Amino acid sequence: MQAQLITYQLKDISQAEYLKQMVEPDAPILAEVKGLISKVWLADEEKNTFGGFYLWENKTAMEDFMHSDLVKAIVSRPFVKNVSSVDYEVNQNASLITRGIK
Repeated sequence: MQAQLITYQLKDISQAEYLKQMVEPDAPILAEVKGLISKVWLADEEKNTFGGFYLWENKTAMEDFMHSDLVKAIVSRPFVKNVSSVDYEVNQNASLITRGIK
């Protein structure tokens, strides 16, 4: 299992338009991505930092997603800037104990 944190900043777009143009249309598409267990949407309007915490079945699924046309389309949007991605292997035994995974 692999965890991933993707963050980005917004440029020249209101929060309402961001929700309308990106979050609402992308959520159902992301829900169908092969190997994605979950995505938690993140937002810090004060720091202009947004993104998601992803949980993947494995590193291959995450890498396939990162090389997909979907990601290319998302990061090419003119209002998305400073995209960053970091990933971590999940300690499944400890995460089961602390209810991080089921």
